[in-house]
Amino acid sequence: MYIVNISIFIGIISFLLGFFLLFAPDALKKLNEMSAKMIQRIDALAFSYRIGLGVSLIIVSAFMFFMAYYFARRY
Repeated sequence: MYIVNISIFIGIISFLLGFFLLFAPDALKKLNEMSAKMIQRIDALAFSYRIGLGVSLIIVSAFMFFMAYYFARRY
């Protein structure tokens, strides 16, 4: 069941990042500016490829949710 929890966690994180990159990049930039002291700044290159990166992260989240479902049913 450990792998299921990891898969769900990675799926949620990648979905949220992908969603913010696609639909609310300004909110993500503001969040980055507020947390600049604690977290390393998000690279400007990620924002230049935000659509491709956002779609990729949503695909990864869908795959991770599928893996969580698969492992939950299997074990």
